[in-house]
Order: sequence, then structure tokens, then C-alpha cells
Amino acid sequence: MPSPLTAYDMACDSGQIQADSGQRHMMGLLEALYHRLLASAQPPSFWQRVVGQKTATPKGLYIYGGVGRGKTMLMDMFYQALPTAMAKRLHFHDFMVEAHDVMTSCRQKGGDDPVAEAASLLASGPKILCFDEMEVRDIADAMILKRLFDALFAKGVTVVATSNRHPDELYLNGLHRDRFLPFIDQLKQACQVEAIADGQDWRTRLLAEMPRWFVPHNETTTSDMRHYFTRLAAGEACEAVTLKVAGRAVVFSDVASNIAFCDFADLCAVPLAARDYIAVADRFSGLFMTNVPILDDALQNEARRFMWLVDALYDRGRFFVASAEADMTALYTGRQWAFEFDRTLSRLSEMTRLDLTKTT
Repeated sequence: MPSPLTAYDMACDSGQIQADSGQRHMMGLLEALYHRLLASAQPPSFWQRVVGQKTATPKGLYIYGGVGRGKTMLMDMFYQALPTAMAKRLHFHDFMVEAHDVMTSCRQKGGDDPVAEAASLLASGPKILCFDEMEVRDIADAMILKRLFDALFAKGVTVVATSNRHPDELYLNGLHRDRFLPFIDQLKQACQVEAIADGQDWRTRLLAEMPRWFVPHNETTTSDMRHYFTRLAAGEACEAVTLKVAGRAVVFSDVASNIAFCDFADLCAVPLAARDYIAVADRFSGLFMTNVPILDDALQNEARRFMWLVDALYDRGRFFVASAEADMTALYTGRQWAFEFDRTLSRLSEMTRLDLTKTT
């Protein structure tokens, strides 16, 4: 595999991506870290063994900056350049779900310290963890992060993370934030904090150019949506993602670059609750949905779930692209949710305008 910087330059030369000075500078930092990590993974020298000198854990990198600047793409190039066994790449939301799952299992077994057990298990894996979209909104996450990362760093784990926020702005205005501040200090000590320079927001530019409400739903509109989905994914391969919420599994078969592609029935014809849709909005930057039907009183439950989904995506500032049987103004024909759907319609209208300054 080529090194991170070589992979970036090759992608630029081939026309896969457009060269960007801010991205290339950040990739230079990732390239330097890549070489430090490879060197640290080498067996200790004779003299190091004689004097008992341990190899220092390389300092990680925390990359933050505006939306659409390619932070995920850069980190993925870095991750793909590393030997498979050395690193693990996770969306930060998935990491926290995994931690809570371990804690729940520990409680069910009567464990004395669920947080310690989760920390120990998570720290026992690869020594390089790549976290995409580090964001903290949930107080349950905020209160355990310091102990989790204590274990990671004690085990010599190097963290590479992307975020839209500087560490000082994580969990901003959150409940009991004073108890979260030690984690911020810990993160800044363990990682070099770097902002990616302002530049072309390629995702917002493409979203502004493309339609985001396709009528009617048919093979042609599905093909058009797939085309735009592939362009937004910037060549990243699709993978399946399973979200776990309160014991329920929400499965997405097509996810790339933190964007999900699904059918209306996948999310709205199954027994999900409002908190499930909040988890969806927390996990993905945007959502493509095909086959939205006309919502009448025969589809009361489906309509309610669709409203919850739109609310969650809107509140998190996510983008939404859909194909439907009717224009938005003719989408709801029932009486049960007529009053409430007016707000949904307003939010849908706002989400499909060209101004995407809220998108994260």
C-alpha cells in the first residue's frame, strides 16, 4: 500500500479528487505520524533491551475543521496505508455504542465496575484507533470518556480523530460539563490538535447543484440518486452498518463516507421509536431514501415514524435526499397527523433548499 501522502497525490493526479492545499498540509502531518507509528512498531534494538528502554507511544492527531473539507477521506487514506493488524477505524458513535454494550453485559453478569471492564476490553485491541466524527452530546457518554481513554492511553494506544469542533468545544453547554473538562485536557495532551485550513466545501457544492426531492419514485430516479450518492461518497466503498439502540438493531446495507442509502420501508415500516431516529441522525452526515409513499391514514404509523426521522435529521443539521410518489406539498393526505405534518413539511422544505450551512 502507498503511504498516506503518496495515496493522496495519486488520487489528485488521477482526477479522483481535486488538489487542495489545506488537505495536502494535513496529509503531510498524517504522513509523518504514519512513519512514526511504523518505527514504533519495530522490535526494540539490542541497546534498548539492555537498558530496559521502552518505545514511547507516538502522539496522536486530532483534525478539526469545517464541513465538506475531506477530513474523513484523509483519515481513511491514513488508515488504509497502515498494516491491517495495527489499526482499527470506527465512527465515534459506534465506539460509544460498543462501550455501552460491554458495560451492559458486565452489569448483567453482576460485575463490580462496568466502566473499567469496558475500558480494559476496548484497550486490548489494536494500538492505533481512528475515530471519525468525534462528537459528544449524551451525558452518559460524557461521564465515562475520561476513564475509557485513561485505559486506552495507559495501554499505549495512539488516537487519530476527526471532528467539526475543536476539543474545547466538545460537549459545549452540556449538563455537568465541569466533570467532562478533564477529558478535554487529556485529549489535548495525547493528540496534536490541528485545524484543516478553509477551502472548497466539495460536499456542499455538490449538494447545491443536485436535486434533493425526486418525483416520482422509479428506476430512473433511483439510478439518479445512486449517481449522486456515489459522487458524494468520493469513491469510498459501501459497507453495511448496524446501529444498536436499546437492544434493537437498525441495519443499513449501503453506507459510504458517513452517508446512508436506504428505502422508506427500511426505516419507517419497522417498529422504531423516536430515539432510534436520533441515533440515525447522530451516526450519519446525510441520508438518501427511496420510495417515500403518499402518507394517508392507512399509513399512520409509517407517517409518524417519517416525521420523527425528519425531526431528528433537521435537529442534527443533516442533509436529506429522497424519491417520493408525490411532491412534498401533496405527500400527506391523512387526517391523524395533519396538524403535526405541517412542521414536517416546513422542515423538509428547509432541508431541500440550497443553503446547507447547518449540514455537518
